[in-house]
Amino acid sequence: MRLSARWIAFALCAVELGAVASASAEPIIKPRKYHGPIPQSMLWLRVGFMGDASNEEMNTYQDGLIQPPFSSITDDFGTSLVIDAGYAHKPHPQFAFRLNGSVALLSSTSTGTKATVPADSVVDFARDFKSELIVIEATGMYFFSDAAVKEFQSYIGGGFSVGIPHESYEETQIDVDTGEVFETLESSEWGMSAGVHAVLGAIYYLTNTWGITTEGRLQLMEGRYKQLTAPDENGQPEDVSFVVDYSGFYLTVGVLWGF
Repeated sequence: MRLSARWIAFALCAVELGAVASASAEPIIKPRKYHGPIPQSMLWLRVGFMGDASNEEMNTYQDGLIQPPFSSITDDFGTSLVIDAGYAHKPHPQFAFRLNGSVALLSSTSTGTKATVPADSVVDFARDFKSELIVIEATGMYFFSDAAVKEFQSYIGGGFSVGIPHESYEETQIDVDTGEVFETLESSEWGMSAGVHAVLGAIYYLTNTWGITTEGRLQLMEGRYKQLTAPDENGQPEDVSFVVDYSGFYLTVGVLWGF
């Protein structure tokens, strides 16, 4: 069938209009704006909290020395403030190694009333066991995607830890009858512990240099406090030591600088 000149003109106009519309329409997927390369190295500073560490062994021992009708109220470490900072380098877009340091401030307290040994006085007491836990970590990291500006880059990792706790113990006893200080006990020591950890986190670059970072970390670690002096069953002082469980979880958030 032969096409008339009118149909040919209509067809050419339709093709031209379609081409113009196609050229002026927005693309379905908007092209990513180029912000420059993401640096291979980074520094960060984060704050957050640590939970689930425990001083249970020491608390159980001391509470067991208190016999009815006397009693005590004990609070374990609970949730503590954490500050951490670190450095990481990416030899590959999806792999990195890092060094990270953190400080957690832990405190376990106990208050109550007890009889002295030998039982010639009754005292109100307040105990405070504190630990400034410094942890140095070496970690291998795997990133699920390459870094990009204004996109989340999640990662997992794991490695080894060294804990350096500064532990201190203080107990003040007040004579119930006189209201005067009956006895004050103080001791402190530095320790060292080995452990392992696993991390899960994310980075969000605001620019090709600055970003925000958040991380959850699970730590397995135990320490030992060796300088506590307590009375034995005959009232004589003896040195006792306790396992302090520094296993727990960290959750932190902060800023990151790439270079």
